[in-house]
Amino acid sequence: MNKTAFVIALIVHLSSAKQTASINANTSVQNNTPNFLFIMVDDLGWNGFGYNSNNQEVITPNIDSLARRGVILKQHYVYKFCSPTRASFLTGRTPGHGIWEKNPKMTSPIGVNIEMTMLPAMLKKANYSTYHVGKWHQGFFKHEYTPAGRGFDDVVAFLGGGEDHFTQCSGCANTIPPPDYASGPVTCPAECSLCSLECPHDGGVDLYGHSFPLYKQNGTYTSDIFREAANSMLIRHPSDKPFFMYLALHNVHQPVEAQDHMLDLYSKSNYNESTLPRRFYNAMHSTVDLVVDSVVNTLKHTGLYENTIIVLSADNGGTYEHGMPVPGSSNFPLRGHKYSYFEGGVRASAFVHSPLLPADVIGTETYALMHISDWWTTFIELAGLHADDGYNQAPPDGVNVWPMITAGETVRPASRWAAIGGPQKDEVMLGVGTGSVGALRKGAYKLIVGAQERKADGWSAQYPGSTPAIPPPSSNHEACSQLPCLFNIMEDERELTDLSRSKPLILAELYERRKSIYRYQTLAQAMNKPNGDEDTLESDNEPLACILVRLTGFWQPWL
Repeated sequence: MNKTAFVIALIVHLSSAKQTASINANTSVQNNTPNFLFIMVDDLGWNGFGYNSNNQEVITPNIDSLARRGVILKQHYVYKFCSPTRASFLTGRTPGHGIWEKNPKMTSPIGVNIEMTMLPAMLKKANYSTYHVGKWHQGFFKHEYTPAGRGFDDVVAFLGGGEDHFTQCSGCANTIPPPDYASGPVTCPAECSLCSLECPHDGGVDLYGHSFPLYKQNGTYTSDIFREAANSMLIRHPSDKPFFMYLALHNVHQPVEAQDHMLDLYSKSNYNESTLPRRFYNAMHSTVDLVVDSVVNTLKHTGLYENTIIVLSADNGGTYEHGMPVPGSSNFPLRGHKYSYFEGGVRASAFVHSPLLPADVIGTETYALMHISDWWTTFIELAGLHADDGYNQAPPDGVNVWPMITAGETVRPASRWAAIGGPQKDEVMLGVGTGSVGALRKGAYKLIVGAQERKADGWSAQYPGSTPAIPPPSSNHEACSQLPCLFNIMEDERELTDLSRSKPLILAELYERRKSIYRYQTLAQAMNKPNGDEDTLESDNEPLACILVRLTGFWQPWL
């Protein structure tokens, strides 16, 4: 180890030890190792469920009840799209700091940095059983990059970033039958002709277990497969061990597909030609509600519920695809969509529910600043472990948020590498980009650097017939393209007023702070390539990957 690396390691270790001692004094579960159920909902808008903005059109009574009998997280941040958020949750790093800020291709030989220890492998050190059900999207070209290779004991998953809900065809490698609102075939937004396969007839199904594809188990609506798998794992779980389950549902990601019995919840007569697509999207939300209710009931029936911490979060905001919002997707009242650094893209709908919560916080909201990377640290420390995987070239960014949730603490702790340039108190890097595009939250303020696509800008309608959608501000330029944007989120959560010209000193402070953090992250990268195998993100091994999927019909590791 060179001298610089040794200094970094020493500072991180001392900071971590100090923080752990402080956290343990505040936690209410230190003498009873808790179970963890983390539910990630794909492309969930801020207004997707009723608990955030009183959306009365979508029928999600079970989720709304869990949230309102828990703690609703009003400033819980994620990345602006899919795979980086998931990598952040599993590694404790913010995207761009040792983990990627891109979505991997199905046929690229890449994966999240193997030198980092993902959350399930860390928890196994405390004798946890670890379960992954649902979307992976972290690379799979070799077994060591699959869910099992990263520490999960039992797995029912799809390995890529999107698939048909009824056939499990990856990336919708085929055209799918149009719902009755559509005028023509509907395809997924990406990789619609993977390996030139007509799926499922020619192969291209993405459904994977611990070490092998789950042959002959596809063809059922994806959420049903995942519900049954999660319940089965919990029923079989040994009572003398704690568990961690990562339930990463595919709903409400495109394609917009729903089962007939879920559509029956929404009378077709209540919709007209322009609002009918929302009927399908609403049904997809209600499907999530039934899955969550079923899994929570299984926890209760097995006696596991009383010692389980349940966290639900979106992976990013409600989305647009093909240049327009997905029918019914809503981030009301927030600005922007998935793929943008506006609040609608990066502030996730989230809550914590648990019998382990103190009685005085049940039914409350917290505006404490949190990030998806925090759960890596939080779960590890609540399990009684030291939240350090030894990879000090890119130390963890996540902090233990349990005191903020249970003890009313409002100030976000500094990161463990704050002493050498990392985020300080009440700071979160929301994105690094290339240095010219990204975002930073610091206290009440948020800085956005670089152009935000016009199609990802604007304000969603709450629901049809109510508050109308508002287009992006009229301008010859995309927002934040010429001068960084500055918003006071605590006073202006809708990001209506850009303060970059009226508060130049604050703008300069945040701009320099972001540049400083980025510089330290770049230094770490120069020292030891912390992004690991993702450095080959744009390379492609399509011939090998496609040959195997043609032979077997299923996606799986090919090297």
